[in-house]
Amino acid sequence: MQASPAKEQLFGMKKIARWILLLGSAGVFGQSPGPEGHFTFGFLATAEFQTLNIATPAPRSGGPYLVAGNRTGFGAGLGIWGRWPLLPALSLRPALAFSRTGNTLAFQTPDGQLVRDRYVFSDIELPVHFLLTNHFSRLPLRAVVIFGGRLSWNVAPARSTTAINLLPERLGLDIGLGAGIPWGKVLIQPEVIYSYGMTNSHDFRDTDYDWAVGRIVRDRLSVRVVVGGIGN
Repeated sequence: MQASPAKEQLFGMKKIARWILLLGSAGVFGQSPGPEGHFTFGFLATAEFQTLNIATPAPRSGGPYLVAGNRTGFGAGLGIWGRWPLLPALSLRPALAFSRTGNTLAFQTPDGQLVRDRYVFSDIELPVHFLLTNHFSRLPLRAVVIFGGRLSWNVAPARSTTAINLLPERLGLDIGLGAGIPWGKVLIQPEVIYSYGMTNSHDFRDTDYDWAVGRIVRDRLSVRVVVGGIGN
């Protein structure tokens, strides 16, 4: 069975993202470590791009079918964070965040009708990230490698009329890059973080539509701005 164009495109995007992160990481490790800092805190604002990656088993005879298409939705989020230094170049940054995103799935019924379902995700998130920070010697800039994970829970009410039901919990593994820019006593840090979904979100209830899809994972790409005090 050949992969669909959408899956091939997504696989290619993931490979490109991994290479960008690896190259960026190499640049960070090549810099000199910064001085040991102190506890800092602040807030973050983020643009979220979420993709529902769905495994499609062999279709059942006479059953509904998942329509291939763009399964990526977008949204935004806000949060607060605190950062503790562990080593001169390593710190721990837990956060509490809220994000709202939306995705649409489309199914074709056996009689040829198209059914579209809109899924809203109002996620309370608990990301825990480690930050590797290095300073450029001739530039007022800090290069940052981010890695860790996040646990989230969707508090949006589930609709009983949707073809496929989704579980509210999500566990993701995160990796990303950032660039800290000091501005007086404030650090402004743009970041790009990719969150790989680890848990199956498909709430299987043995309906005809449930048999049209398999495992469903939620992958995230976050483009965020982190603002706070200057630490390490």
